[in-house]
Amino acid sequence: MGKRIITINKQKIDTEGAFYYERIKGELEAKVRGKIVAINPDNGDYFIGNSVLEAVKKGRARYPDCVFYTVKVGYPAVYSFH
Repeated sequence: MGKRIITINKQKIDTEGAFYYERIKGELEAKVRGKIVAINPDNGDYFIGNSVLEAVKKGRARYPDCVFYTVKVGYPAVYSFH
């Protein structure tokens, strides 16, 4: 079985992912602030987890070839260095 090659358009993932996040941001911040959301930039479907890995695994169960846009709900970055 050969490997699948996935073409990644980073700008599309960022632009579309941010667009969909802005549409659901208020609802998510009220319900799951601090969780990670993985957003499918092709259609806006999203998956919530306690970590990037958990959220993306949930998304990959439905969209195995998707490259997700991830955000920590209510924060400017997923990770920070101290």
